[in-house]
Amino acid sequence: MSGHGHGHGHGHGCCEDDHEPAERGVEYGLYRRIDIEKLQCLNESRDGDGKLVFKPWDQRTDKEKFVESDADEELLFNIPFTGSVKLKGIILSGEDDESHPAEMRLYKNIPQMSFDDVSREPEQAFRLNRDPLAELEYPTKIARFSNVEHLSIHIPRNFGADSTRIYYIGLRGEYTEAHRHEVTISSAPFQCMCGNNMSVPLLAEAVTVSGTEKETAAVIFLHGLGDTGHGWADAMTAIRLPYIKYICPHAPRIPVTLNMKMTMPSWFDLMGLTPEAPEDEAGIKRAAENIKAIIDHEAKNGIPPNRILLGGFSQGGALSLYTALTYQQKLAGVVALSCWLPLHKTFPQAASGSANKDIPILQCHGEMDPMIPPQFGALTAEKLKTIVYPQRVTFRTYPGLMHSSCPQEMTAVKEFIEKQLPRI
Repeated sequence: MSGHGHGHGHGHGCCEDDHEPAERGVEYGLYRRIDIEKLQCLNESRDGDGKLVFKPWDQRTDKEKFVESDADEELLFNIPFTGSVKLKGIILSGEDDESHPAEMRLYKNIPQMSFDDVSREPEQAFRLNRDPLAELEYPTKIARFSNVEHLSIHIPRNFGADSTRIYYIGLRGEYTEAHRHEVTISSAPFQCMCGNNMSVPLLAEAVTVSGTEKETAAVIFLHGLGDTGHGWADAMTAIRLPYIKYICPHAPRIPVTLNMKMTMPSWFDLMGLTPEAPEDEAGIKRAAENIKAIIDHEAKNGIPPNRILLGGFSQGGALSLYTALTYQQKLAGVVALSCWLPLHKTFPQAASGSANKDIPILQCHGEMDPMIPPQFGALTAEKLKTIVYPQRVTFRTYPGLMHSSCPQEMTAVKEFIEKQLPRI
């Protein structure tokens, strides 16, 4: 249950974007950062055609330029960049028939990849929908696709035709010149909060997106299982308000029962993903205390709890709900994405000492989420309405969205944050 489009296992999220075309044209400008002369497309029917599908946004529906597979339905693109890329999303468009790709597998930093290599586990895989108008974006797990110098895209199958045809592949993300080693986003670089924060363990390494003016509010956003704060710091930057500080801590690395006791970033242990699964009660409570310590630290430094909003995705969203509902001081709100309420059987009693009986909660969930089913999200929303005033709980679902996020959801998050943390 990890990050922004960062589910553990394969991510399959997609969402139609509603941005203005001019804005999308800027966002989908990474084709200019491809070393096009060195780009390879294996199994293309005509040499060089694979290069033609990486083109400007305003040419995405141009059907004069395309690539078609040769011997069978597979295609493999080897895409070298001229620097380092943080890949955030992909659009892939084909014909509205059986020749349209049905699956896409992504690999990073494996130059000269061949079909002999595609049996290895990809960084991320997507089941594709037919998209002749280039409208569907597939968001990547940003934490996995930072520092990409070479991207391989494998198309293993289509919807049943003998050959595969692609008109457009659009890449969205950020680019850093090869000779640089730091990335500054807008005017506010990510900062590691160190030194005087050592008394608050999670703050020692947390990623912070600073405000561009006097900070009068804070958002603490918690990532999902196996992720880090970096991917969501990036997402917060995209929707940030200038007077708000965004803090994205990293979970500690612990063995996770659900994943065969593998050690990975996790706020607490997970035994299962159903409402009846056993839970790590001690770990959940310990994690909540660590988040409360961040809130207390911010309060000491001038941002009161009622100007602090908690949020999170998947396991991080679950922890943000539990923390807010058991906190002794009034908070500004909670953003809970693709998640559940931990230790739900202990509520409403567990919230008896809380100051947050009327806290506003924005809960969002993908209608196609295979990891935390939307029915689990709906049950969580109903449970929350027995803990806080029902009219304070907003539950939104997004068609076609899997265990991930999408532009519409992030717009809703931004609007909620702005409403609960207005400029003062």
